[in-house]
Amino acid sequence: MTDRVNIINNYIDGYNQFDIKKMVADLDDNIVFENIQNNETSLSLKGLTAFKQQAETAKTYFTKKNAGG
Repeated sequence: MTDRVNIINNYIDGYNQFDIKKMVADLDDNIVFENIQNNETSLSLKGLTAFKQQAETAKTYFTKKNAGG
């Protein structure tokens, strides 16, 4: 596998395990994250700290991930 695939898989594994440290292990400090729904930006974050804070907040919304969506 390529480094890019490993980075993506690491992020997904961290996401599925609610492991934010693993999710962000390969992310740059200057990450820009945008959630776009229906052609509208519903969330925009700048920086690793903001991304981690949002991930911690979002983590509290779920008790477990649903494999089917």
